[in-house]
Amino acid sequence: MSPTRVYLDHNATSPLRPAAARAVDEASAETGNPASMHAEGRRARRIVEQARSSVARLVGAAPDEVVFTSGGSESIAAAVRGVCGRAPRDRPRIVVSAIEHSAVLESARLAASHGFVVVGVPSTPEGRVDVERFVTQIGDDVALACLQWANNETGVVQPVEEVGRRCRERGVPFLVDAVQAAGKIPLDPRRACADLLALSGHKLGGPQGTGALVVRNGIVLEALIAGGAQEQRRRAGTQSVAAQAGFGAAAESAVREMDDETRRLLMLRARIETRLQQICPEIRFHGRAGIRLVNTVSFSIPDVPGETLVIALDLAGFALSTGSACASGAVEPSHVLLGMGLDDTEARSAVRISLGWSTAAAEIERFLAAFPEVLERVRQGLGAEPAPGS
Repeated sequence: MSPTRVYLDHNATSPLRPAAARAVDEASAETGNPASMHAEGRRARRIVEQARSSVARLVGAAPDEVVFTSGGSESIAAAVRGVCGRAPRDRPRIVVSAIEHSAVLESARLAASHGFVVVGVPSTPEGRVDVERFVTQIGDDVALACLQWANNETGVVQPVEEVGRRCRERGVPFLVDAVQAAGKIPLDPRRACADLLALSGHKLGGPQGTGALVVRNGIVLEALIAGGAQEQRRRAGTQSVAAQAGFGAAAESAVREMDDETRRLLMLRARIETRLQQICPEIRFHGRAGIRLVNTVSFSIPDVPGETLVIALDLAGFALSTGSACASGAVEPSHVLLGMGLDDTEARSAVRISLGWSTAAAEIERFLAAFPEVLERVRQGLGAEPAPGS
C-alpha cells in the first residue's frame, strides 16, 4: 500500500499479513505435489496439513473437517450444490436470509433452476434477520438453511445460534457464511449447530484465492469438483501449497491478535462515528443499534450519492467502498440496505468504512481531517449547500 494512501476497505479484501507473506514465500520454495509419495511430496503435504490445523483452530473445528477451496464463493457453492445434490425429493425448499451475500443468493437461485423453491426471510430495520420468521420456515420439507454470521455491508452479527439450534432439532442441514466474521469474533460452529461453514483467506489477511469449507463430521456432500482424491475426495485438484500456507499463517495471526485488535478497532470505530456525526449531523449509520463487527461503519449522507463520495475520497487518497465489493459497478442499490427498509435514494448513498490489522490511528485522523473538505466539494459539485458542521 502506498504511504500516501489510506486503505479503509478491509471487508473487500484485507492486505496480506507479514506472517502470511513469509509463509507463502517459504512454501513457494517447495516443488513437491502433496499427493506424491516421495520426500518432496511429503514435505508439501506437511505444509498443507499444518495450514489445515491452523484454519481449524480459527473456528474451533477438527482438522479433518476443513476442506480447502479457492475462496468463500466456491465454499458456498460447494455447500449448496453438495447438499442439494443429495437431498431427497420430499425436501424441495431452501431457506435463506434476504440479506445474504450474493454468493449464497446466486447459488440458491441456481438450485431453484433445478426445481428447488427458495424462501427468503426478511431483515429487521436494524439489519438482523427476523429469527421467528426464519425458524417458522424450518420444516421437514427443507433441504438446506443458510444464514451469514456477520453481514459484509453493515457488520451486523446475525442470530446463528438460535437458528442453528432449530435447524438441528428438525434435522435440517445448516450452512453458515462466516467469511466476514472469521478472525474478527470468536466462532464456535458446534455451539451454532453449523453443519457447513464457509471461510475466505483474504478477508483476514491471507492470500486471495484461498478459502475453506468446514464440513461437520457425518455430513456427506456431492463434490462440486470431481477428479481426484484430494481433500478426502470432497474437492479434487492439486492443492495450492503456498497459498494454503499463507491462509494458515493469517489464521494463526488472527487468532493470536483477536482480543487486542477488538479493543483497538472498537476505539477507532468510535472515533470515526463520533467525528462523522459532528461533521455531518444528518448522517445515518446503518445497523448501529445492533451487535456489529467492531471494524465496520456503514452510513448514508442525505442527497450525496455514495458512488460520488467514494470516487472523491479515492482521488483524495482514501480507499472506501459503497457497500459489497462484489456489487461494485452495479446499477442497483444494495439489497441488504433495501431489506433494512432504506429507500432507493438512501441505499444509493451508502458508504462503508472497514478497518483491519493494518489500519493505524494516524490514518484515521488523516481521513477525518480530509473528509469535511471532500464532502463540501462533492456537495458543491451536486449543487447543494454545505451542511452545518462541514
